[in-house]
Amino acid sequence: MNKSGENNRSVRNTKKKLLAGLLSLMHQKTISSITVRELTELVDVNRGTFYFHYTDIYDMVSKVEEDFFQNFNEIMDQMINNTPVKGKPPEVLVKIFIICAENREFCEIMLGPNGDAAFVDRIKNIVNEKSSEMWKSVGANMSQEVYEYFNAFIINGYIGLLQKWLKTGCKQTPEEMAVFAARVIIPAVKNSIELNEQIRNI
Repeated sequence: MNKSGENNRSVRNTKKKLLAGLLSLMHQKTISSITVRELTELVDVNRGTFYFHYTDIYDMVSKVEEDFFQNFNEIMDQMINNTPVKGKPPEVLVKIFIICAENREFCEIMLGPNGDAAFVDRIKNIVNEKSSEMWKSVGANMSQEVYEYFNAFIINGYIGLLQKWLKTGCKQTPEEMAVFAARVIIPAVKNSIELNEQIRNI
């Protein structure tokens, strides 16, 4: 292996150690109470090495989030653009469960009490943006007011489902969870459409 390859592997290993240490600390305390000193001492990494990669703990968390959301966005775009979603919501939903399972510890913490509210809001915003076309494709033509209530119910319920699944050890497969979520969502779509029609006829 050439020196460049060795250096790249060394950087990956260092970042992996720092992330493992950060997640360990985040199980115990909030991000704001974690210091660079305690993180680097925990994983036996020089503080100078930490500052070579990150400006502070918040910068590190931000960069880890960016990596996650880049993957998250790519998966959502790929599924919505390439998969017929009409009648097949589990095929879209399953990808979210897969990426959260692949990043289980990070997602569990970020969606938990010691996590970052902005992280949760960002997931909600992405799901809202990416799924709006899906609802239209299954005939969910609603007024803006009804859609906003419906969307809040679905997204917050979905986040709660993710939190519970991650916290209990991801015992069900992503496919099983997607089917379960779809069985909850589809009646909600139907009821919201019916409610929308009732409001229009008042």
